[in-house]
Order: sequence, then C-alpha cells, then structure tokens
Amino acid sequence: VFYIVLHAIYNIRFHPLHKYPGPWWLAASRIPYTVSILRGTVVQETQALHQKYGHVVRINPDTLSFTSSRAWTAGVISNTHIPKDPKYYTKTQRVAFLTFLGNVQAIFGKGSDRRFLKNRLKSSHQEDHLQRYTALFIYGLQQSQSQSETGKVDLGCWINFLTADIVGEVILGDSFGCLERGQSHPWLAAIPWVVRIFNSVGELSLYPGVLRVIDTGKLRKTSMTVTAISKRIEKLPHGFEFISRGTEATGQERVSPTEREVMVMALIIAGSETRNCHLAHRFSLSAFKEPHNTSKAHFNATHTVPQQFRNDTTCPSRAGVPQAVLKEILRLYPPAPGNLFRRTEKEGHVVMGEIIPPDTCLTMHLWAAHRFSLNFHAPDDMAPERWFKTRPAEFEGDDRATMKPFSMGPQNCPGGDFAWAEIRLVLAHMLWHFDFDLASESGGWMSWQKVFVFWEKPPLKVRITPA
Repeated sequence: VFYIVLHAIYNIRFHPLHKYPGPWWLAASRIPYTVSILRGTVVQETQALHQKYGHVVRINPDTLSFTSSRAWTAGVISNTHIPKDPKYYTKTQRVAFLTFLGNVQAIFGKGSDRRFLKNRLKSSHQEDHLQRYTALFIYGLQQSQSQSETGKVDLGCWINFLTADIVGEVILGDSFGCLERGQSHPWLAAIPWVVRIFNSVGELSLYPGVLRVIDTGKLRKTSMTVTAISKRIEKLPHGFEFISRGTEATGQERVSPTEREVMVMALIIAGSETRNCHLAHRFSLSAFKEPHNTSKAHFNATHTVPQQFRNDTTCPSRAGVPQAVLKEILRLYPPAPGNLFRRTEKEGHVVMGEIIPPDTCLTMHLWAAHRFSLNFHAPDDMAPERWFKTRPAEFEGDDRATMKPFSMGPQNCPGGDFAWAEIRLVLAHMLWHFDFDLASESGGWMSWQKVFVFWEKPPLKVRITPA
C-alpha cells in the first residue's frame, strides 16, 4: 500500500508529465482509465475532459491526448519516425485485439506492400460488386418493409449485412450470404463479442499477473471462435489467397496460421464493423433528427436526373450524395472514435510548440477532436454547409484540418477511397428509393453508445416508405 501511495504521489507531483492538465486521479494511476476502457465509456469521458481542459489532456500517467490539427501536422499519428506504442501494437502480445491491426501492418504497412492493399481496394476494381450488393440491399429493405406488420425495419442490421457481404467478396472471394438470407451468419454475428473480449484482455494484459485470474473460459471460447472462422474461410473459393498474394507480392516471409487468422479477422472487422455501417447509421440518424438536412441531401441526390428515370437503379450512382454531407457524417460519427497511440523515443518530440518528454504515449482522440467547441462551431449539430467552399460566416473559424477519420500520411487507412465510394453509392440509393422515419424506440440511438474499439450499436428501428 505504501508503494502504491508513493507511486501515485510521484505521478501527480514529479512525473515528467505533471505540468499537463487533467484530473489528479487519472495522473495518479492507470486504474481509472482501465475502468473506463472496460465499461466502454472512455470515448465520452475523454471528450468531456478536453471540453474542460483544452486541446491537451493527460488521460493516464504516461499518456497525452490531443485534439488540435497542429498535432496532426506535428506527426502525433502520421509520422513514422514516432513508433507505434508497443503496449498496444506489439506482435508478441497475441491476446490484444489492437495487435490484430498491428500484424496486418506487418504485411500491408508501407511501401509496395501498402500499395498492393490499396490497389486491391480501388473502387474502380470493385465497382461491379458495389453495384450488385447495393441492389440486393435495396431489394432486401423493400421485402423486409412489405413483410413487416408495423412497417418497421432494423436498418442497422441491413447495413451490416451489406458491408459484411461486400468485404467478404472483396477479401475472400465470396460473400457471407447475409443479404440473400436476410440474416447474419452465426460466426459473423459473434465478431462484436470477440472484439469486446479482445479489447478488455488487451487492456488487462498491461497489468502483470491479472490475466492469470480472469475467466480463462471466455478466452478459450474466443480462441475457438477465431479458429472456427479460420476453418470456414479456408473452404471459400479464394480462402486465404488475399493474404498469400500480399506476402508474395511484397516479398514478405510466409506467415504462420495464427498470423494468417489474425490478419483476415482484422480485415473482416475493419471492413464490416467500422467505416461503412457506422457512417450509414449516422447519416440515417442525423437525417431523422434534422429534417432540413434530409431534404437538402435528397434534392442533391435526385434533382439532376429526369423524372422518367426515377426507377433506374443506375441513376443514384450518377447523381451521388454531396461530399459535404459525407464529411459531416464522418465528423459526427467517426468509425473508430477512440485513440491512436504512438510513443516518443529517447530524444522526445515537439508537438504544438511543446517538447514532449521521452517515453510518452501520444494519441489523437478523434471523437473529442471532431466534437470540440474550439475546433468547430456548434460541434454537435449536423451542418454540411460548414464544408461548402462558400460557407456561412459562423463556420469560417472551424478547424477543418482536424477532421481526418481515416488518419493521414503513410499510415492512413488504405481502404479509405473504397469506403468513400461505397458510402456515396449506398446513401444515394437509400435517399433515391425511400423516405425514412425514426421509430420511437430508437429515439436515443446515439445516446451514450459504448465503445469497445468500435461502436457497440443498439438496433436502429425505422419506418421506410417508397420515395
């Protein structure tokens, strides 16, 4: 007990980061931060801290969180000279979910290997798949609506079906069949649970000896789930061919079965559980809450197409959804809202004019940055006009460079362009074919959603009618 108290006093008064603002209890010990991670509330709590203390906050004893665009340009995340924090991205720590993404980076991280992945995910290479599955998605919504006695549809489920089928086709050479069946595949439905376990275990593994006393049954079940997914993938037409071609194209050594499972799992999750479904969810909700934005987007998606072609499914693709609407969706609801971690080396680093001490964890907190009142006017409002070239005067002071939901620089998301294409196509078709009305039971859909690496989303019930 004496050591714990002494260590807490050191962290508060004498630690190299003691001068940075933040609550004393977060500076004293990592335990409060860990509790927030396990509860899934760390994203909202960090946002509240930035609102109180400003652009830089000490969120645990050795970590500084930033929300300014100056942190992006200083290389907090994008600079490859500041290595990723080994606490979160080490290759040997197999139990941590973030390690999955780190292992994918080992093969698809930079240079020719990264170009291989970006080339595979070019929207021009996947246009036929996007069109086909979007048409199935619209048909599925129509059928679900016609068969529902109340006229309500769980839009969230259908968007997940769409993104899962597309990522299955692109990565594995075959869809999961979710859209055709109108239901998720059993082990695909288990992915959010797997992510939640990995999120918790990854954090607890930072405490020596803790993993020995937690429920090993859950860990075994998680491992069995990953193995089952791996065996199912092997039976698909192209199976692990994507990973194999990636290693061959980039001159990497052959990967082990464990690494292979890890990489495919990460790619499936990154494709189906992040960008596209979250953005479409957020667009739908913001449209319901802000009817004038719905009409603006609908007008822009339809007014350029003659009335006689309204039933032509290719028309929405030509018309598209305004880029400003898509940017505002990303700002309000970033796919991965939490922290991206790097750690300074012996020489330290300069960020926002301050010399950051060596061995300091640096992070850019996307949710807090996107909804920070110092970065954006009316930060919680859906206001696409803030992105117009000729924008209202109240939005002139917005720090728009802060908004980078797919990261930036050499480590930005290689599937970002593909995501933009899919989002634009899907939303255009949704607005083209349907009018939406949020069901009363989903009125608080965005209220305090928990985050376990990604958003844990409740059902999104809507009433849809033909437009």
